[in-house]
Amino acid sequence: MNIKAINDKLAAQCPSAYRINEIIPIAYPYRQVKVSATVNKSPEESINQIYISFIRSINAGYTSTEQLAHFLGLQEDDFLLRELYVLREKGFLNLVSDKWLVTPLGNEYIKDNSILKVLEKEDFIFLMDAIADEVLPYSKGIRLDAADKFENRLKPEIYYPIKSPDLLNHKHDQIADVYNAQHGGNSLLVDFDKEKIKFDSGNQKVQAYYLIEYTPLLSGENESPPYIEIRNKDKDYSLDKRLTKILTERYPSILYEFSKSERSSFAQLEDDEDLLENEFKPSVIPKEMQTLSIWETQERFKEAIQTAKKKLLIESPWIKRATLTYIPLLEKALKRGVAIIVLYGIEQDDNHFHKAIKEMERLEQTYPNCYLIHLPTHFEYIRNDNLTGTHKKLVIKDNDYCLQGSFNFLSFNKQKGQKVANEESFLVPHRIQEKWKKVFDAYELHDKININLF
Repeated sequence: MNIKAINDKLAAQCPSAYRINEIIPIAYPYRQVKVSATVNKSPEESINQIYISFIRSINAGYTSTEQLAHFLGLQEDDFLLRELYVLREKGFLNLVSDKWLVTPLGNEYIKDNSILKVLEKEDFIFLMDAIADEVLPYSKGIRLDAADKFENRLKPEIYYPIKSPDLLNHKHDQIADVYNAQHGGNSLLVDFDKEKIKFDSGNQKVQAYYLIEYTPLLSGENESPPYIEIRNKDKDYSLDKRLTKILTERYPSILYEFSKSERSSFAQLEDDEDLLENEFKPSVIPKEMQTLSIWETQERFKEAIQTAKKKLLIESPWIKRATLTYIPLLEKALKRGVAIIVLYGIEQDDNHFHKAIKEMERLEQTYPNCYLIHLPTHFEYIRNDNLTGTHKKLVIKDNDYCLQGSFNFLSFNKQKGQKVANEESFLVPHRIQEKWKKVFDAYELHDKININLF
């Protein structure tokens, strides 16, 4: 793979306010599936014309097989009789006292011969997107490879067992649409047997693409967010709009898994030892309460995540785009064994950023020491009718200190130099164990979260 060639090709198309930050080869998972389908096929046009000729000749008075054969210049053989009986089976003709009669449906067929369909069985092969759970067309031009050939493999999100009928639940319309489109409407899928899937590759098949990440040139002054594109491995590196849309919803988490670039330049997302030692060197914990500005609060929050040793609590009404900035820092802390508790949600305004919520859910599913608690739901569970959520903004780091004030820790998404509404927070270094106990008692968290508060 020539990364420089790809960069040179796409750089010319790059928006003026952006640059290409990284090009990553990825492997996207699919399942190849084969089912036995019942399909509805139209007869060929030549057969349609023959059938129309038969029906019109009978309407003209040539009602016996002998008369039809003579009038149409055909032999009174198996072909003529077979096709006449096909029309009878379809309900277009009746045979009464050796005379052929045209039915009302037969006269309709003369007007619209698309009503004649032929049911057949055939094998139908299609693809299933193992992340988006969508049915896609399969063609011999698609190159599917074994997943283990690739380093940067996206993880499937469909985990049904091989040939499980559940794989095709609620998929009839999607499968029919793909079949019908492939056959130009000349053949329609009626049904398929999901209980007897003939072939299923499971989540072992992938197709190769390039993930292109674009970042703003001026991260401190330009509020435009970074974004990604998924490009095909063809000579033009053509844009795959469908996959771009799907993976944009999972950005930037997929970058954290595969990226080898420095990320701190545009979002301060890198979380390596040098960054911890230099930029986030732990500050001296003051002996008295301090009042912090917006930017001081932001730095202290990052430091709290970076330097927490045993436990960290974050309480914030909303999980917004800003949360994505802290995902790698939180994940590194979880890997260190820090118990992280995130309390969020407010019933009156329970709006959150979808990608950020998905990332937090991923951390909770991956790390047993991560606790993501939606407070409105939690209060319903413990039957607390007095509380409907939280409007508090609170961080408690170990038994060192807590941060509390008006700063929205998981939704504030500004950088120094941008216009902001003024806010302040208080750093309190006293009686922190009591603070932990007060939160756990008020929200009845002791049974839900198993950590040592002391």
